[in-house]
Amino acid sequence: MNDGKVSWKGNYAAVVTPFKEDLSIDEEKFIENLELLVSEGLNGVVVSGCTGESWSLEADERLRLFKLAVEAMRGKDVPVIAGTGGIVTRKVIELSKAAKEVGVDGVMVLPPYYAIPNMREVIAHYQAVSDQAKAPILLYNIPRRTGINLTPEVCEQLADIEYVAAIKESSGDFIQVEATLAAVGDRITVFTGHSAERGAAAILMGCAGFVSSMESQIMGREAISLYGLAAKGDIEGARRVQMRTLALDRALRAGVGTFPANLKTAMNLLGRPGGYVRPPLLDLNEQEQSKVRSVLAELGLLEGQAAAA
Repeated sequence: MNDGKVSWKGNYAAVVTPFKEDLSIDEEKFIENLELLVSEGLNGVVVSGCTGESWSLEADERLRLFKLAVEAMRGKDVPVIAGTGGIVTRKVIELSKAAKEVGVDGVMVLPPYYAIPNMREVIAHYQAVSDQAKAPILLYNIPRRTGINLTPEVCEQLADIEYVAAIKESSGDFIQVEATLAAVGDRITVFTGHSAERGAAAILMGCAGFVSSMESQIMGREAISLYGLAAKGDIEGARRVQMRTLALDRALRAGVGTFPANLKTAMNLLGRPGGYVRPPLLDLNEQEQSKVRSVLAELGLLEGQAAAA
């Protein structure tokens, strides 16, 4: 029997899926990004999430990315969590089984979006994935994208499911993060999303870690250090980094292009392996790229790139 416990903790990055100009996956850049992030102190990777444009990937492409990530992280003690979520329960089970077979440490499953299931159906969906895939499940609560909110009350029921091991709480409501910790934090591992805004606070309140995105893949080691600073109680250091990640996140997410096109543009400008996006998203135009460059310059990140070079 699985007791619902995992040893996941720290800063896990939801990594981009770099595409080539012809829209095929750039496998070399994908691996380069993973290795770079781990060299900068990352604790775990999440593949094929929202940041990874999972909605644009075929099942075989997602599985290929899982294989590449497992191979790249072999021997590094860095867990790989595979985003296997989707609408059709059968397909989620099939992909989760395949992901487990290639060696991932767990699967991230969001509620079935678009179908507008009720909570009995949502719980049955997770129960079926648990029963048949038998892989540790990271619940992914992101109601902005799914239209379904895994509230603390729902999580109390989901925590009874054998392989539900953790949750990424990305509701955007920090009070809900705290309430989820209070409701199920002694039974499953609680991560927060939106770490650029609230990573330090989540750790101080008791979260085991967070799933980062934009800040870790743009700022690298500085942003990745946020977990360690908060976990060891360096409030001053954690506050300093958090304010900088917040400034970056607010400037890019709200002000320039569409996510993750803005993230990938920033990575490319810094010489990091971002790549292109897939339609319907569009790569940033020259004016938007100029705005991203200005944001990076204001934060001193372009200077850091020059110093590193």
